[in-house]
Amino acid sequence: MKKVVIITGASRGFGELIAKKFQKENFQVIATMRNIDSSPSLKKLENLDIKKLDVTVKSDIKNVVDYTVEKYGRIDILINNAGYGAFGFLEEASDEEIRNQFNVNYFGLIDCIKGVLPQMRKQKDGVIVNISSIAGRFGLPFTSLYNSSKFAVEGLTECLHYELSLFGIDIKTVAPGSFRTGFHDSINFTEDEKKEDLDVVRENLKKALEDGIKNQPPFPFGFGNNDDVANFVFKKSITKSKVSNFIGRDTKIINFFIKIFGRELLFKIIKKLWFSRILPKKEL
Repeated sequence: MKKVVIITGASRGFGELIAKKFQKENFQVIATMRNIDSSPSLKKLENLDIKKLDVTVKSDIKNVVDYTVEKYGRIDILINNAGYGAFGFLEEASDEEIRNQFNVNYFGLIDCIKGVLPQMRKQKDGVIVNISSIAGRFGLPFTSLYNSSKFAVEGLTECLHYELSLFGIDIKTVAPGSFRTGFHDSINFTEDEKKEDLDVVRENLKKALEDGIKNQPPFPFGFGNNDDVANFVFKKSITKSKVSNFIGRDTKIINFFIKIFGRELLFKIIKKLWFSRILPKKEL
């Protein structure tokens, strides 16, 4: 009998690649996405079902779980991949923008976990992988909403590691660094409550973020190979591993730097790099 994996946010980027990796490894894949027509390449694959799932809609989650259990009798793995980034000044973010970020990246993830747990506890077996980010371990400028949502995912996962081990369920995070994926296309710049005195800095920030997305990160980082992430997630899903798992050259460099020199020096370096790009020279 094939093992069964549910993957959220599988229409593109890491989610789509992870779905294809599990399918290739002969898993029964339930690839979920908000728009079931948004990934035509997945429709051509055997042992892969595409189901509608918006992680902010609890009835969608219930429908996917009920469908999977009824048709296949089990849920072996849940990959919580759905998410997006809200960037910008916290002061200019509306209540709606703030809540949307957490509804997708955190509360939706919680609801998906709660959705599969009854079946996994019944099986006394299961694996949950939460796709996090290096931004869940280290603060970055102008990404307070995205960063804090990923910090929350990391904290939640560490705590649930104790709780779920009672029932034979393994939970962990995979935190990628810099990879060129569809994530960059889904970035939201929070500016519903614009402040006039921030206009110049905001426009400079937008340009700096756009340049950072289009261009390679500074040496020695660079963008990683997206397939490496899919392979890494698959490996961590089928083997015992640490609660927090990092993938990408930059994640290794940053973690090593923090271990040797501490966070404060990294804060200073990042401030110098970013402020030189967004502040008028006379204000530096």
